[in-house]
Amino acid sequence: MRIAHRSCVAVLCVALTAYASADGNSWGRVRYNGGTLQTKVDPKDWDNHLTITSDTITLTLKDKQEVVISAKSVSGLSYGQEAHRRVGTMIALGILISPLALFGLMHKTRLHFIGIEYKTDDGKNAGLLLQGDKENYRAILTALEGSTGAPLSVSEKDREFVPGMPNTTVVSEKDKGKGKVPGAEGASAVETGTVSIKSTPEGADVSSDGNFMGNAPASLKLSPGKHTVKVSLTGYNDWTREITVSAGSELQLNAVLEKQ
Repeated sequence: MRIAHRSCVAVLCVALTAYASADGNSWGRVRYNGGTLQTKVDPKDWDNHLTITSDTITLTLKDKQEVVISAKSVSGLSYGQEAHRRVGTMIALGILISPLALFGLMHKTRLHFIGIEYKTDDGKNAGLLLQGDKENYRAILTALEGSTGAPLSVSEKDREFVPGMPNTTVVSEKDKGKGKVPGAEGASAVETGTVSIKSTPEGADVSSDGNFMGNAPASLKLSPGKHTVKVSLTGYNDWTREITVSAGSELQLNAVLEKQ
């Protein structure tokens, strides 16, 4: 009986291992904060699905749109502020298609941003900015690193939140000060400016050049040149400013909204 029981357990373990290898690791609590998919899914919505196997990374949004990325095409991973900076800079430089949104970095609670940089089938640079929760972000990063073999970039202040990740590059404040994105062809030589936006009341929608960028308070990475920033909230008049961004500049805007 004991031998038969052990045999059954062994068979079951093999079966479970094969099942896990085939289906990969999946998470249903993931936010999509920006990237290649055009969607009206709320960037605050957790009901998206991420699956990582040894060959592919698949993101399925709540509206059933899907992007499948070859693990071999991933050139870099990032976490926290560095994820926001790297993918955000790529979006600001127009490398991504119709970016949806970027949450600001001035939130009172920690947001676990996860950046994935990769090449499309036609050789173009692309990226996704995701957000995991406190229960799953480490597992997602571990699965991504194991699948892609790509290095993980984190800022000095975020290093403590990704312990035990073997292939990690710590980016110093000096290295990231000018808003460059290492490894992005055509983008590494271009600098961005930072625009920090607060609103009264808080939580208003922030748009740049007609693109929704998140909710105030927010920190935007914008390419040099003129931009139109709009802050809006239901029941209040829109607040609009024309600004000029220089490479490496830092602007602070305080939008005080008036009731309609």
